[in-house]
Amino acid sequence: MKLFLINLLITLSAGLIFNMTNAQNVSVNYSLAMPKPSTHYFEVEIFFDGFAKEDKSIDLTLPVWRPGRYLIFDFASGVQDFEVYSGSSNPLKWFKTDKSTWRVETNSSTKISVKYKVFANEFSLRTRGLDDNHGFVNGTSVFMYSEKYRKNPLTLKVMPYNGWHVTTGLDNTEDNLNEFTAPDYDYLADCPLEIGTQTDFDFDVEGRKHIISIYGEAKYDRQRLIDDFTKIIKKNYDFWGNVPYEKYVFIIHINPHTGGGTEHINSTVLAIRPQSFETEAGYAGILRLVSHEFFHTWNVKQLKPKGLTPYDYSKENYTSELWIAEGGTSYYDGLMLVRTGQMKAEDFYKEVARGVEDERRRPGNRIQSVAESSFDAWVKFWKRTPNAYNSESDYYGKGSYVCLVLDLEIRNASKNRHSLDDVFKAMYERFPLDVKGYTNEDFQKTSEEFAGVSLQQFFDDYVYGTKPIEWEKYLSYAGLKLKSDDSTVVPVVGIKASRQGGKIIIDEIITSSSAENAGLMSGDEIIAYDGSRLSYEDMEKRIKVLKAGDKVKLTIFRADNLKEFTLILEEKKLANYYLWKTENPNALQKEIYEDWLEVRW
Repeated sequence: MKLFLINLLITLSAGLIFNMTNAQNVSVNYSLAMPKPSTHYFEVEIFFDGFAKEDKSIDLTLPVWRPGRYLIFDFASGVQDFEVYSGSSNPLKWFKTDKSTWRVETNSSTKISVKYKVFANEFSLRTRGLDDNHGFVNGTSVFMYSEKYRKNPLTLKVMPYNGWHVTTGLDNTEDNLNEFTAPDYDYLADCPLEIGTQTDFDFDVEGRKHIISIYGEAKYDRQRLIDDFTKIIKKNYDFWGNVPYEKYVFIIHINPHTGGGTEHINSTVLAIRPQSFETEAGYAGILRLVSHEFFHTWNVKQLKPKGLTPYDYSKENYTSELWIAEGGTSYYDGLMLVRTGQMKAEDFYKEVARGVEDERRRPGNRIQSVAESSFDAWVKFWKRTPNAYNSESDYYGKGSYVCLVLDLEIRNASKNRHSLDDVFKAMYERFPLDVKGYTNEDFQKTSEEFAGVSLQQFFDDYVYGTKPIEWEKYLSYAGLKLKSDDSTVVPVVGIKASRQGGKIIIDEIITSSSAENAGLMSGDEIIAYDGSRLSYEDMEKRIKVLKAGDKVKLTIFRADNLKEFTLILEEKKLANYYLWKTENPNALQKEIYEDWLEVRW
């Protein structure tokens, strides 16, 4: 019996080794064409070579989400003209096993060629787009993969439209500017492609190549961008003590109607409005976005929560740690700019004060914890509902506030020997990419290690609970005073509305507001104000001049039924906050302040 078991184990092990070796021997090569950009169609072909004749089928999958946005997309709906051929150009049978998976019957072929088209017209979502101006590809929205060969090295050959060129974080092959290599599918999927007549200019930082690639028109100063980006890059190098790339690409889409950014393994995609380059306030916003996405190069793209390690492209990847991954990055994006001298400490104070106001005013902060907000990102956060402000927290904003006060707590408890900086750097070393993801418990344990005290109550209150943050206590550790005045904010209407096809539609009603008390609902269409038709701009102007106690009659359509409501503008006392440095800081307060912001008291 023992001999039989030993032989069985040897046989199973040999089979496993054989299958793994066979999979590794399969070559995978992609091609991407765009012969008629105005049709919005990318043409994709995938070549597999080296199948074992025993393999009867192969599953090809198109991901259902893209890293950086925790939302299920409908990428598969854009696929058409799917065809598969054997090495001898004979068509092979295929069928779909689910919405995003195509099963191909290989018919003992050792080589197959997969062809399909992808309709791409979603530039604003930073997924896939193609028109007569340029093309953009986020790999998860365009390139299918086989889970069995997901870790195989691969090549990508791009055939740009006439006169266009490719900018990407992928490495070129030695003899072709439009042919690229990747160690595996995950790397390909995480290196977006900008294809067009974009303006590229490169610069070196400590021996590593960086590229700023700009699509669109704006009045920007090339050298100023290089100088300011370099400051942010160097400060991150100093912070992390390690650089996980040899080349980094900033892909910038200049568009008057969009904003935001997405982090990638060695690049980022930034959507910037052209007018942002024209004012100092707008330019400061650009640097803030760059600082945020570049910090992600380490926090999220290398240091990942357990729920995101490794990525499962077929479904939601639930995690309760986005308040660290995204909120922590939102905290450091401004702090790093203070440390580089690109943001004044006084402006940072103002941002913290606005954070206090947001944390204390938002009803959802008393209902949903940041850990729950993180987990529910797939369920709620990216599916904005009319009740979101009232019932949800925000793992970006509230997460950044929790990280800020945690930083000050660690500094105070350790007599400024340690900080949240140390926590992130230690976590980065202990949880390497795609080897081991971290949990909230890991983050708490590491924070306690550097604080030298238990932080259980802190995490119970602010991570897993909804207790209001004791801002005054934590800010005092850095010698800062939080002051407020109760200003009458009028009118407190409580309506968040938007213009939709010429109509004024109520999107949200704030809890305990005049609008809620009057009986208004989200989805109502406002058509008249005190009996007169009004535009969206007119409504904004009229509301601004209202006083507490005023009555307003609104005529609305609700499910095609005409209704009237009377709002009575109530007086509300809301605290406005300000930060000041204490007049006589003790030695520890002064030391914490200077070490935290890297500015003199």
